[in-house]
Amino acid sequence: MVGSNWDEVRSAVAERTDCVLANLHADWGTTRTADPFEFGPRSFDPERPPASVEAQLERIAGIASVILFYTPECEETVLVYNPGGFWEPPGGVIERAQTPENAARAEAREETGLEVELTDLRYTGRIEFQYASGASVPLPLAQFVGHRVDGSLEVEREGSDHPGVTRATGLFDAATLPEGTREHDEIRDLLADSSTR
Repeated sequence: MVGSNWDEVRSAVAERTDCVLANLHADWGTTRTADPFEFGPRSFDPERPPASVEAQLERIAGIASVILFYTPECEETVLVYNPGGFWEPPGGVIERAQTPENAARAEAREETGLEVELTDLRYTGRIEFQYASGASVPLPLAQFVGHRVDGSLEVEREGSDHPGVTRATGLFDAATLPEGTREHDEIRDLLADSSTR
């Protein structure tokens, strides 16, 4: 059974999510959205949700990622190979004090070794973060486009028990983009789009 104040916590987090998404739309001038989807429960999360907004945001405050190009000319994309066995753009959890933009840049740096300039907001959306107890909470989702401004490609170094550790990084052009890549068609279209160069 979920704690008696969870409805209040969920409502406050939902209001915060609406505010984060509205700010993204205003700051980037876009209203492109992705369909909502469920995320979790993760094996390392508690079965029941936390008792406060602050505790929820400490656990996870959203998800941000970036379709990352190695140069401003957008001829090659940088992907990470994760434990799930697929290539994807770098990204991860938004931490409590982060904006989605800061989270996308931080995750790219952690997972690839690259400093990134964000150039576009591809879309926003909502994830419904699930707990094993059946409770859930809506959190913001944002995917950006950007390119490397500094740094060298490297593999994220964390303990093998870390749930999201990157196992490899790769640099791909339109001809070598792996099938099964998350966001495959969108990345291929961006690689082929001369207006992004």
